Amino acid sequence: MSETTKVVLYGAGGYTGKLVAESLAQRGIPFYAAGRSAERLSKAMELVKERLGNDFKHEIAEVSNDVESLLPLFKKAEIVINCVGPFMLLGQPVIEAASQANCHYLDTTGEQDFCLELKEKYAESYASRELLLSPAMAWMCAAGALAAEVCMEKEGIDTLELVYQPDNALPSDGSTRTFLRMACADGGSYYLEDNQYKSWANDKAYPVVLPNSSRVLSAHPWGGFIEPLWFKDDERVRNCSALMAFGEEHIAGVIATVQKFETEARHLSYDEQIAYINAIADQMDVSEPAKDSVDTQRSVVACYGRGRQTDNQYALHLAAPYSWTGEICAEAAKRILDGRLKRSGFQSAARAFGHRELLQVWHEAGICSMPE
Repeated sequence: MSETTKVVLYGAGGYTGKLVAESLAQRGIPFYAAGRSAERLSKAMELVKERLGNDFKHEIAEVSNDVESLLPLFKKAEIVINCVGPFMLLGQPVIEAASQANCHYLDTTGEQDFCLELKEKYAESYASRELLLSPAMAWMCAAGALAAEVCMEKEGIDTLELVYQPDNALPSDGSTRTFLRMACADGGSYYLEDNQYKSWANDKAYPVVLPNSSRVLSAHPWGGFIEPLWFKDDERVRNCSALMAFGEEHIAGVIATVQKFETEARHLSYDEQIAYINAIADQMDVSEPAKDSVDTQRSVVACYGRGRQTDNQYALHLAAPYSWTGEICAEAAKRILDGRLKRSGFQSAARAFGHRELLQVWHEAGICSMPE
């Protein structure tokens, strides 16, 4: 097993980890199911086996979240897929071990500050070694990058406005804790204006419209998204922003939480702030949701593009976005192993593998739209 397995799935026991495991298994890619508890990992892989209806090649690897424990395992592989968050709190040992082991690095974060740190510390090194450094290999924000690349097929587009809108979303406990940390982060949530980072106000809603709806919706910066980081210094793009239209009641709850944090916890130390945020998450009592459904959990990621003399827009319809997160991680791993990596270094999946090639995969599977 160790001679042929080239993928480490770290955090395989979590909600997203199981979805990635399922998608890897469907592609016939063996992997190390890694995490801190062998018992939890074994139970998770049994659930994946039940979903698939057949067994698959994997090996349980119990490791601690530190470089010394992770490095020997990562050295056996070529690709690390990290699903353990909050990433700003837990991700640094994983990327450092992956870098030392010369592994391609993918993760499922949506944390803008963590991705900014990855870009600043590791992008140059990864590019020089022709390795892929691709965080946010997930619905948020890989889907937005795909929609943006479609928009920019029209020459002259230099400004991108993205809006994410999920139906009947199923946030997991990990996602909830991660988002609360992002929404309350000090100085955070950036958009791109004239190729410079500017900060959103996290304590207010922003009205948005979508091409598939007659309603005006409320949206929130939701931590800032990663698209502004991918397009920073991209010669094609001057301005880039992204917002989340998660539902009126959710947006109102987020704003109330941020305002309460500013009043009660902004003055606390960083560790005390994290404890405060975790206490809020504990009160929410978010249990692990069921696997999302292609008919119930649907999403639209709308991209509005404009330039000096033109405009363009594209609405990417995508079913079961959590499951699609597993899909894009596994598809990226497959393409790396097949030698189909187009660009290395700090890249979105759209740039690393080609946006139309990726969209075609899920269009044929019946779960996403395809531009004409």
